[in-house]
Amino acid sequence: MTITFAAVLILGVAAVQAQPPTPPPSRAEIEAEMGLRSEGDLVRGMRDAIGFAVTREQTEDVVATAVGLERDAIAARDAELGTSPEHGFVGGVCPHDDHLYAGRAYVHLTERITAPRVVLVGVFHAARLWNLENVLVFDDFEAWHGPWKPVPVDPLRNEVLARLEPGSFVVDNAMHCREHSLEAIVPFLQARNPDVTIVPILVPYASWDRLAALADDLSTAIAGVMSANSWQLGRDLAVVVSSDAVHYGPDFDHAPFGTDAAGYQRAVDRDLELARDHLVGPLDPGRLAAFESTLVDPDDVWRYRLPWCGRFSIPFGLELLRDLAAKTGAGVPEGHLLRTATSLSEPLLPVSEATRAAGLGTTAPSNLHHWVGYVTVGYTLGE
Repeated sequence: MTITFAAVLILGVAAVQAQPPTPPPSRAEIEAEMGLRSEGDLVRGMRDAIGFAVTREQTEDVVATAVGLERDAIAARDAELGTSPEHGFVGGVCPHDDHLYAGRAYVHLTERITAPRVVLVGVFHAARLWNLENVLVFDDFEAWHGPWKPVPVDPLRNEVLARLEPGSFVVDNAMHCREHSLEAIVPFLQARNPDVTIVPILVPYASWDRLAALADDLSTAIAGVMSANSWQLGRDLAVVVSSDAVHYGPDFDHAPFGTDAAGYQRAVDRDLELARDHLVGPLDPGRLAAFESTLVDPDDVWRYRLPWCGRFSIPFGLELLRDLAAKTGAGVPEGHLLRTATSLSEPLLPVSEATRAAGLGTTAPSNLHHWVGYVTVGYTLGE
């Protein structure tokens, strides 16, 4: 999501060499920064209670407003792809910026995630604080905060962990509480399905080869559980990957095209080209590997080339989706560009004054010197 300049170095947006942690924040320190504190290790709270809808009333307003504005475009896409409120996508890429900035982009995917359980693959912006790489990060909460009621973590998580090699993952609630990239999507999923369950996973720094190996191991574990339960991809389980696109401007140490209207358009066009080249069409490991090497230095994955949040979550999450489809005999997932936008491309989502008064707002400015891009992609099953 959008961040201020003070957070840039902490979150690793600047292209600097990783430094040893000194030391990482404690759980108590992290909880003190949360907008809605967790209930011990039972229910995870919310790190960002300003940029994201927290209550039922806020969420109903945000989702209804976004769907109302995008209804015709969603209907046109349904007619083109054969999707519907009953038959949606097997997975996708969704933004995680402030709801008032990016809500229109969220609903193109979340309104068509129809599976009752969702594997949520997130960015770990703060992985640098733990000097963490080459492992997946799971949580140990029973549920996450939801606007209507707590959203349960699906039992699939524990079944999968029992099948994974110990060195391939860590389980750490503090790390999950420090990250906002998944909590952003949960309210939209619960608005779509009040009984949805989730499996949250964060992806820190890793090379493509390591990401592919982790995806292979995790997909084998998940596919085993799916086979035992006769689950189908899309019908019973979906994979949703969290990522904002480019973070542009001097605050992010990234303004190669300048900060006027022409530079803005060139950066927008570059994001669109990246999505079409790597995320649209049949999922392919070569294109996913090329996507990561476009965003980070393959010889030093701690260094950005382009400041997209999902430089690791996207290649891992989509390779996981591709592997799952292959191992369950579902075919090859095919990507469809559902929506592109930026924090500048439309006015703030026109929610009610009551929703704004209840605390929903924005967490950073948006202008030609500081803006964020969004790319929403949905995946259907091809031959």
